[in-house]
Amino acid sequence: MDLVLLLQRIFDALFNSAIYSSLALALVIIFRSTGLLNFAQGEMATFTAYIAFVLLSGPQPRLTGGGLAGLVPGVPFPIPLAIIGAVVCGMVGGAVTERALIRPLERAPDLALVNITIGVLLATNSLMGQWWGTGPRVFPAVFPSGAGQNFTILGARLRYSTIGVWAVLLAVLVLLILLLRQTRTGLAFRAVSISHANAELVGVRVGTTLMYGWALASGFGALAACLSANSVLLEPNMMLRVLVYAFAAATLGGLDSPKGALIGGLIIGLSQTLIPAYVPFIGFELSVLPALLAMVAILLVRPAGLYGTKRIERV
Repeated sequence: MDLVLLLQRIFDALFNSAIYSSLALALVIIFRSTGLLNFAQGEMATFTAYIAFVLLSGPQPRLTGGGLAGLVPGVPFPIPLAIIGAVVCGMVGGAVTERALIRPLERAPDLALVNITIGVLLATNSLMGQWWGTGPRVFPAVFPSGAGQNFTILGARLRYSTIGVWAVLLAVLVLLILLLRQTRTGLAFRAVSISHANAELVGVRVGTTLMYGWALASGFGALAACLSANSVLLEPNMMLRVLVYAFAAATLGGLDSPKGALIGGLIIGLSQTLIPAYVPFIGFELSVLPALLAMVAILLVRPAGLYGTKRIERV
């Protein structure tokens, strides 16, 4: 086995792993605060990436939203400010979605709420296609990613963009863990995800907590979309495939564990790249198969995921 080639493939897989982990974190936040999975997470994130693109492009009559962007002082924004603007818009959109679509049906079965998120997925995807078209757009690179912008380690190239994405992801993970473990909001998230009724009995404002959870998750999703838009090109279905891998990562690591989302993303990203490369009968066209096999193998041993909390039910 060529050691340099193996190391290069691992470095290349690390970028995808970080994106999967970022979106998996958003799914974990939703599940931890509501006990539900948001199937529209990827589409909502892509929508905010388009907002960032509009803020970066500035007033352009032929770009939907370009006219409104001209009303924002300072437009066109530099990349960091555009991403912050997209994250803020994502948080507002997540809070509005919870308040307008999820909360009126809070007494409905979980399956009905899941169907609502699927409806949001379809509606958001159609809206993006109508407003911005289905053709790909080139999103500016958030971190240096051109030729020669990398470290060389044992002959393999580790790109600056991979290091930058992982630095952002780890910083966000630390802040999220502190929020969940050291604040009353984090305690409220845990209480609500276990039982809405019991949380209300101990004084938790369930509606507000759910809205905060949706806002926070949508913000993380927006960040993931902006970080990945340059590598996969910005188009309405950009995050659809990523969402599949993010679901696998969150399930594998544990749906209520931020650390599990990171580890799950690593496992999925590495297995997606390395297994097709070294197992002849699995080509890169079947790259989703190794991710599925890795998830099934671990869930057979640990049904709650690597770091998920096993629920105990009294009978």
